[in-house]
Amino acid sequence: MKLVDYKYLLQIEQVSKNNRFIDYIIDRVSSNDYRGFQCSQHNRLTFEYFSTLVKIIYKIAKDSVFDIHVGDDNGILQSNAYTYYEIVDEIKLAIGKGTINSVKKNTFPDIARMGFLNRYDKYGNKIDEGAGRCGVYSVGLSKLGIKFAISNTFEQIKLFTEGIDILTKNTASELVELLYLNDYGIDYIDIIEYMYILSDDRQHITTNDKLLLLLEYRRLSALEKEQITRALQSFCNPSNRKFLDNKTPLRDYSNWKNESQQIFGLLANSTFFKVENNKLILNTGNYGIFDDQAQRGQKAKADYFKQHGVKKCIGYDLHHIIPFSRAENKKDATYIDNFKNLIYLKDEKHSEFTISGSKNVILKYTTQNPTLLFMNFDDNFIMVDINTDALFSKDLLPSVKEYNEFLIKKFYLK
Repeated sequence: MKLVDYKYLLQIEQVSKNNRFIDYIIDRVSSNDYRGFQCSQHNRLTFEYFSTLVKIIYKIAKDSVFDIHVGDDNGILQSNAYTYYEIVDEIKLAIGKGTINSVKKNTFPDIARMGFLNRYDKYGNKIDEGAGRCGVYSVGLSKLGIKFAISNTFEQIKLFTEGIDILTKNTASELVELLYLNDYGIDYIDIIEYMYILSDDRQHITTNDKLLLLLEYRRLSALEKEQITRALQSFCNPSNRKFLDNKTPLRDYSNWKNESQQIFGLLANSTFFKVENNKLILNTGNYGIFDDQAQRGQKAKADYFKQHGVKKCIGYDLHHIIPFSRAENKKDATYIDNFKNLIYLKDEKHSEFTISGSKNVILKYTTQNPTLLFMNFDDNFIMVDINTDALFSKDLLPSVKEYNEFLIKKFYLK
């Protein structure tokens, strides 16, 4: 990094002397993983494009596996890939975009990671989407993809929301928890706030840290925010370090913002969120799961602290054991937003649940043992010591366990 680059960090430092966000953003852009979470492959995956593509695949191929074009498109059609070409032609006709290369390189990896498509190698073996790069020779809708294709619009949006949570590595659920449970009146997130703070996926930055940093950022004036953005754009200019053989120190503000806009767009197409005035808010519309008449999270939170006999503490987060991503409608959301489905965890322990994608939903414990086990459906677990990791009344364990069993049956075993 050239010394001249540090003048931009100094400019940020001088914007405000008593604001935690200043130190945070300087530290973040100085880190090589400053861009935070990234998901889609240069692809604007809207609900309209996704749903149209899945329905076209089902219309043409049904539940069959079909060959795709192998290698880059050079204008020569491959004799075994005509089903694929028909799908590409129809999606382009319906949506106005989609090429032989872009569908298989950009869209298919995303919808495969979301669980709606199976991809196969040249030997016909199903590819493990989490196992790294592999040559793809054929594809076919998964059972989930077929379910999506034949569902009604509301069910499709719900399934798409679950896919978004997978694709964004639980970002959707994390932001729902933040908006729904915060005590500071935060009821929206704008794109710059998401980009600068909420996209940070470094493990030492907790959800509570992000909440407090968001409050600090909002303390800044419009002029101060503009000064920070200008300095960040100058510091994160890729031409500053283009002479380097090592690309790791490169910073690119435009790419960083584009990636954030990509995720922001995905979230806006879910049952969790909608966008009003360029701000992401909880979705209380016809396809949303939240009731605009209810006080968000207030009753469940108040009940938790009263019933467990605990007080709010810095460094702790309320966590829904069964996440909102399982709710299919507003009534389901009320079942999930119950104090018996909450646990008040230390930030570090809460981060374990976030990193695992909120899949550890099955509560197990042994009488007289302070350790709770939260299992996933693959028998992996997160241990929570209610004496050191949580503020929780042991006397309520039986009723919390009973309610957990009820929700497991309702949302996972139906």
